[in-house]
Amino acid sequence: MFAFLGVFIGGGAGSVLRWLVCVAVPAHWGTFAVNVAGAFFIGAAYAFFQRSTGISPELKLFVMSGLLGGFTTFSTYLLDFARLAGQGRAGEAAIYLACSVLFGAAALIAGMKCLG
Repeated sequence: MFAFLGVFIGGGAGSVLRWLVCVAVPAHWGTFAVNVAGAFFIGAAYAFFQRSTGISPELKLFVMSGLLGGFTTFSTYLLDFARLAGQGRAGEAAIYLACSVLFGAAALIAGMKCLG
């Protein structure tokens, strides 16, 4: 139950932070700033949690899945890419990176055309 609440509360807080950045930074540059900052923060959090012992799984979920997941899913996408590459799965990492962008863009356009 604490894991659920941590992700729920963290996700809400991350979404509000994303909105605040996008209000403060004009046009698409707000999204750019959120994505780059989110990638930095999830990398730092991942490294910190890998080194540190005794941190509760609920706190990790609050920060990684909740707060940073609500802030931007781009950060999680890049972390998955880096983990694959770090495991020596460079080909799969490259396919994951490219296909996520290509299929995501295609799905977005398809969704827009469905109702357009």
